[in-house]
Amino acid sequence: MPRNWKRLNRAESVAILEKLGDQRDALVFSMTTTDVTIRDLTFYSRYKLYRLVNYATLPVFSMMYLSDGKEFIQLDGTAGPIYTANEKDPIRMDETTIIPYLEFFFAQVEGSEGDVFLIKNPRKAPFMESLSEEQQNRVVDMFKPIEVSRRDDDTILTGTIYYGGGLIAATIVVAPDGKMAFEAQSLLLNGIHFPPSPYGHMWLEG
Repeated sequence: MPRNWKRLNRAESVAILEKLGDQRDALVFSMTTTDVTIRDLTFYSRYKLYRLVNYATLPVFSMMYLSDGKEFIQLDGTAGPIYTANEKDPIRMDETTIIPYLEFFFAQVEGSEGDVFLIKNPRKAPFMESLSEEQQNRVVDMFKPIEVSRRDDDTILTGTIYYGGGLIAATIVVAPDGKMAFEAQSLLLNGIHFPPSPYGHMWLEG
């Protein structure tokens, strides 16, 4: 069992499915073949991340929800559901929670050119094994370490992201309500390709 997830027992899982009730997308989950796992999110006080997996379907079907155990907000690949949850359970945004929040956000919301991946340690980045030694050294040399600061009520993160096939030095502004925006971007290195679903290990298995 992945260390960051807690699997609910059968009775608890059935109770969750009953709470989802008649939500259209919840109808694909069977009471007998669906596993429900949850994980804490440090930036919320009440909301947790729920993952429902129906193993009776081929391929296996899964969905993510944010929930306080009563109301369930389906994550659909856009920022809207996350911002809705932020209104209901105001996020704790500081130097210790901004990185987990952005990793969660980017894992759930894909940019127009694919995944956005915040790089904390370039030597552990998913793409490194596919690069030549020379390219790996260039990535390490160009890497900008993460720095967190405050500007009035906003939390500011500067560092290196992967997006659209390139390494980018970026400044990300996160407002108190969790809404985020890129303030500055500078291309460091182009032509890098991630393996499929770089967030798979972090959010589905890790």
